[in-house]
Amino acid sequence: ILLELALSLVLPVVYALICGCGILANGLVISIVLSCKHKLVSDVYILNLAVADLLFLVGMPFIIHQLVQEHGWISGDFLCRAVTTLDLNNQFSSMAIVTLLCVDRYPPGHALQHSPVGQKRTLCCTSLINAGVWASSLVMATPAMLYARVQRDNQTELCLMDLPGPSSLYWYTLYQSLAAFLLPLLVITVLYSLTLHHLFRTMHQAQRCCSARSRRVTRMALTIITAFLICWTPFHVVQLVNLTATPSTASFYLNQLTICLSYAHSCISPVLVLFCTEAFEVSLQSPKSGELPLSGKGTNMII
Repeated sequence: ILLELALSLVLPVVYALICGCGILANGLVISIVLSCKHKLVSDVYILNLAVADLLFLVGMPFIIHQLVQEHGWISGDFLCRAVTTLDLNNQFSSMAIVTLLCVDRYPPGHALQHSPVGQKRTLCCTSLINAGVWASSLVMATPAMLYARVQRDNQTELCLMDLPGPSSLYWYTLYQSLAAFLLPLLVITVLYSLTLHHLFRTMHQAQRCCSARSRRVTRMALTIITAFLICWTPFHVVQLVNLTATPSTASFYLNQLTICLSYAHSCISPVLVLFCTEAFEVSLQSPKSGELPLSGKGTNMII
């Protein structure tokens, strides 16, 4: 009973903090990137990641309201489907964007951006790729559009996924974890390792000076990727374990904890961007941030 009371009191407060801080931080990231006239590929990916998180956070007050409201969900089927779709879409789009950010920092691909052809075409291609990510994520979130609905449990109405049966729940969880985590994780692990190897492989001082800025960008990207993995790995591990584990009180609270950690990513990621970039500090000090480049000399926000 004490645990249930603590959960009912603490969880809404934590969610509210995540929601409020996340909306503010993502809004600032979006504002900084859009106000800059000179952007690189990393900026575009970070912009889209912030938009994905912001869209999810906009629906979070409805989740909080369901937790504190005695009768549960009172916002109807349409908003239930919309909020659940935003949640699932955020999982797919965020993981895809983080994977692409890792691909962008992979040394051979990053070098290609600085070729004459790459400089002219990379931003355009990146915008098209991100558009494809959004379209694909929306399609992949179709299960939420089809099966999310309000259900009555005793005197309480809950917004949840009403799947046809136990086998459907099994395949849905497997689909969610494979598409939104395990397969992209394989790509990230390989490229992450190769990028780190390249980062620490520099041998000559001249090369180190020449690539110092690039390495700072890479380190920032790796920080964002690491935060994403820390926040989302426990959630997907618990979801997969729950497929075969016997339900228990401990597993319920562990599930709630991992959900909370995954939600926290939408706040942690933009905070990392804001407080680890020179652009944020400069934009706060400048009366005309819209005229500033994203870095002291240049063209990239992450420095």
